[in-house]
Amino acid sequence: MVIAEQRVAEGVVIEQFMGRFDQTARREYKWRVDMAMNAGYRHVILDLTGVSFIDSTALGWLVLSQRRLQAMGGKLSIVARPGFVRDILALTEIPEWIPVFPTREEALAVVTKTPEQA
Repeated sequence: MVIAEQRVAEGVVIEQFMGRFDQTARREYKWRVDMAMNAGYRHVILDLTGVSFIDSTALGWLVLSQRRLQAMGGKLSIVARPGFVRDILALTEIPEWIPVFPTREEALAVVTKTPEQA
């Protein structure tokens, strides 16, 4: 799993994943999310547009990450294009707990919205 990081706003980071998001990617994924949280990021946007496969283990990590971020007053968001990954997210009802957006721009617009804009 290839990962890239982009700091986009105060307290907001985009973590981009590519390839397979499965058991073998666990250590890298957990390290990235932990590092973002330890660095003070409270909003993590996971860009899964380059992910070709996602398994049930990865779905569990997504929910766990969301819970950890919520406990800190933060939020996890996912960017996924229509296709296999987005279909799996929908079938497992992940969007009921974690917002899923078609583009980074849409995710960022929601995450960085001020209370006055809501």
